[in-house]
Amino acid sequence: MTDLRHSTSRLTPGGRLAARYFRDAKSELFELFDVRGMRVLDGGCAGGGNGALAKRAGAREVVGIELNPEAVAEASERLDRVIVGDLATVDLAPLADEPFDAILLIDVLEHLVEPGRVLARLLDLLKPGGLVVASIPNVAHVWVIANLLAGRWPQKDSGIFDRTHLRFFARGDMIRLLEGAGLEVVVVRPYFTRYRLLKGLSLALSLYVFRNYYARQFLLVARKSVYQIW
Repeated sequence: MTDLRHSTSRLTPGGRLAARYFRDAKSELFELFDVRGMRVLDGGCAGGGNGALAKRAGAREVVGIELNPEAVAEASERLDRVIVGDLATVDLAPLADEPFDAILLIDVLEHLVEPGRVLARLLDLLKPGGLVVASIPNVAHVWVIANLLAGRWPQKDSGIFDRTHLRFFARGDMIRLLEGAGLEVVVVRPYFTRYRLLKGLSLALSLYVFRNYYARQFLLVARKSVYQIW
């Protein structure tokens, strides 16, 4: 049985995995850092869409972790290796032979009971100076605010109101989560949509000044300290 408390797997009301979720990928992520030559861990890799983009962009190896068997089957065809398990409890020892240059946490942290604890255990696999790259839904979105003013919180199968979200973050909360793990946040970019026309419309409606409130998510890059504390 899929455990939605820790997995990135999302089920429709009928119990089927929403294919649009585990096949989603964000090419804009790879404009934020140079993945060429990197060994990458894709935590909660779903169907391996983002890991596949990393490989096409020049990553030398991408290893995924995913709980849902349907997603694992698809990711296994795209990535170099997929570990089956829950991010919160999976045995990470088999991955500790060589440190990773980057860890991807794409649409993952909001689905975890204890995102800070999961982040901390994954950081043990990251080399000093390595990167954590995350995308997190923006709970301060204008549509969320409008619904709260109307006295409701919709329950949806996807998006900001995804019924499987367990944690909620505005921009500052995202930064505090990463900094709380000892990371230095070096990039925070609002993400509107993959569709250029809708992105332009969001920016126009926000008058650019209020663009953070029209961002569906934020894309973040954070760096692990090069100094080891013993």
